[in-house]
Amino acid sequence: MSYFLLLLLLPVILILLFVVAIHLSFRAPRLSNDQTPAEYAMAYQTHQIQGQQGSQLSVWWLQAELPSDTTVVILHGWGANKSLLLPLAKPFHNKGYNVLLLDAHNHGDSQKRGVSTMPKFAEDVTSAVDWLHQHQTNDSKQVVVVGHSVGAAAVLLAAAKGLKVNVVIAIASFVHPKLMMQRSLQKVAGVPGLVRLISNYVQWVIGHQFDDIAPLTSITKLQQPTLLVHGSADSVIPMSDFHLLCEAKDKSEHNRNIACLEIADADHDSIDKIEAHFSELHDFIKSHLKTAK
Repeated sequence: MSYFLLLLLLPVILILLFVVAIHLSFRAPRLSNDQTPAEYAMAYQTHQIQGQQGSQLSVWWLQAELPSDTTVVILHGWGANKSLLLPLAKPFHNKGYNVLLLDAHNHGDSQKRGVSTMPKFAEDVTSAVDWLHQHQTNDSKQVVVVGHSVGAAAVLLAAAKGLKVNVVIAIASFVHPKLMMQRSLQKVAGVPGLVRLISNYVQWVIGHQFDDIAPLTSITKLQQPTLLVHGSADSVIPMSDFHLLCEAKDKSEHNRNIACLEIADADHDSIDKIEAHFSELHDFIKSHLKTAK
């Protein structure tokens, strides 16, 4: 290869390396579901449901021991899976609710579907709720949706777009993708224009502008009663994000039923501490459902 040809190809090679590096750095790891509801003394069924673009999503359906018309849908966060939220599913099931746990695409036992993005998480939870209304009609006359981390941002986005649920609970949501990008790219922040370049490329890949999908935007469009939950010791999503979301709720034109719950000493994945405060989550749900358990 001549020196001149190498000079011509060098920009192309650098661009390809740049694109590959971005995709690798933002690729969600796939973890196996190492536990099942049976290990928490809960009977369950596994279903494959239809997601967007023909993808198959793996869900666990946990029927309440006594007939219930209310189902709680639980969505995990980035790089997690449905088994990791079984400790949160257990108290809901104990209270007599049906529970549906799902793996987002590219996670757990669900099929691969291109690049994982928060808007695709929102599409997945919408597919799960649609499946409930079609196949578990009597068990899902009322639906509560719970999301954690990226799953929390996703349920806020889906709800803002009209998700057919009665109550929304968002645990440890970030406030804006732009701030997430800035935090994750701190090491290259000194390179002029690089953070903006990467952010613009990511927005092009996901097909959405950050401002349009940000929880900060979604919170002002919600019509469902919504509880925002955050741990005071969260080392992944800072409390400042939570505070901005809680301030934004006052700008909602349609909804005064948005509440904030801070859990002392809980880190980002401290599901055990959230479980310890389950009564506060349950009280919020009961106050907004037609029938209290």
